[in-house]
Amino acid sequence: MKLLKTLSRIPNFLWINLAMIIIFAMISDRYMTVHNMINILQQGSVLLIVSAAMTMVILSEGLDLTLGAVMTMAGIVSVLALRAGWSVPMAVIFGILSGAFMGALTGTLVAIYKMPPFIATLGMQGVIYGFTLAFTNSAAIFTSNPDFIVLGSKIGNYIPVAAIFAAIIFVAVWAILHHTKFGRYTVAIGGNEAGTRLSGVNTTFWKWFVYVFAGIVSAIGGIILAARLEAADPIVGVGWEFDAIAATILGGTSFTKGKGDVSGTVLGVLLITVLRNGMNVVGTPTIWQPALTGTIIIFAIAFQVWMSMREDARR
Repeated sequence: MKLLKTLSRIPNFLWINLAMIIIFAMISDRYMTVHNMINILQQGSVLLIVSAAMTMVILSEGLDLTLGAVMTMAGIVSVLALRAGWSVPMAVIFGILSGAFMGALTGTLVAIYKMPPFIATLGMQGVIYGFTLAFTNSAAIFTSNPDFIVLGSKIGNYIPVAAIFAAIIFVAVWAILHHTKFGRYTVAIGGNEAGTRLSGVNTTFWKWFVYVFAGIVSAIGGIILAARLEAADPIVGVGWEFDAIAATILGGTSFTKGKGDVSGTVLGVLLITVLRNGMNVVGTPTIWQPALTGTIIIFAIAFQVWMSMREDARR
């Protein structure tokens, strides 16, 4: 009985992840190898970084479709700075500042000019991608700087550096949400913005700052991705924002209630990463992968919504 009670406390999506791992392992003997587990860790790390940023935005009852574009621009800015002779630390800082700047512009449209987040961020996404294509002349920019490339490498061939950054950002975002004024105000704005404003909180500033913070975090993910690829590609970030949204919603974060946590987002990231990695390992045709991924994510989100409704009904 104690075992059953313990198992019942395990999140539903952890069971789904375990089921997928078992299925893929049964289909291919290449799946449960150390090399592939490291690949899963490396592939999921950047997505976790971007999804942590998206979790903060969605908790504020917002949406940011620019995060994939911000990733792209940060990588391009850093690599261009390196090619111009800047040191690696300065190039990385410049890339992060570009993310903060784009987040500030997006936050201004949403928080100050009261534009709907979907419209504002969709428009900004087009603007940023336009700049990235212009900066690169629509071609990838390669780098061979060893001090930069190490950001996307592995320690001892086993521990991805990206995983270390992802862990640091996860802990930082969790601490912000649970132990800082910024985190409390973010959740409060998502739950009841009018009430939070009437209680004396400057909701305009904190809403604006959520987008700045998301831009900074996404820029870090973009720089790590550029280091791993050893190149800055003008369209590398396409679709990352949608994966981040899916991971966040799968993790239980609500669009309208200021309800959720970055801890659940980890499970959403794991589900998407395990699914995509597994399809590659077992040889699923590339043309079918987007449709299968989308279908499974839809069913998983529907399952999550159904479970949430059941829990609310019990209360």
